[in-house]
Amino acid sequence: MPQERKKVGEVFHFYGNIGVAAIRLTDDGIAIGDTVQIQGPSTNLEQTVETLQIEHADVSRAGPGQEVGMKVRDRVREKDFVYKLVPTEGPVRAPPPAKAAPPKKAAPKKAAPKKKARAKKAPRKKAPVRRKASPARRSKARRASRRSRSRSR
Repeated sequence: MPQERKKVGEVFHFYGNIGVAAIRLTDDGIAIGDTVQIQGPSTNLEQTVETLQIEHADVSRAGPGQEVGMKVRDRVREKDFVYKLVPTEGPVRAPPPAKAAPPKKAAPKKAAPKKKARAKKAPRKKAPVRRKASPARRSKARRASRRSRSRSR
C-alpha cells in the first residue's frame, strides 16, 4: 500500500548510550503507533513510534512546537528530518484474477556432479608489532648525535 510522507520535524540530538533521538516537532504532531521515517545524508530509518517522552514523562501524542524524546532502533544524527508515513487514500485497484496454469510435466532429474573438496588453508599469521625504541635508548642516540655535531664544528 503506497504511503505519503509528511514532514514532522527534525532531530536536534541523539543520545547514543540509551538510543534516544531528541526531536523538535515543527510541522505536525506524532503519536504512539505512527510510522515514522528519519532521513538524512547517511541515515534512512523507518519504524513505528513505541515510546514518546516530554521532559522524562511518557506521553501518547505530541504536537508541533514541542520537543520529544523517542526510542530509535539505529543511530540517527542531528539535523536528520523526521517524516510521518500516512497511507494514501485513493481508488484501490483489485488485483487481476489469477489464471490457472496447466500442470507441468516433471522432467527426469539428472544426478548432480560431485564437487571436489577443497583443502582448507592455514590461517595467516599476523605480522609482529614493531615497537618504538624506549625513551632511554632514544635519549642515548640523541646525545651521541649531539656530541658528533659539536666535534665537527
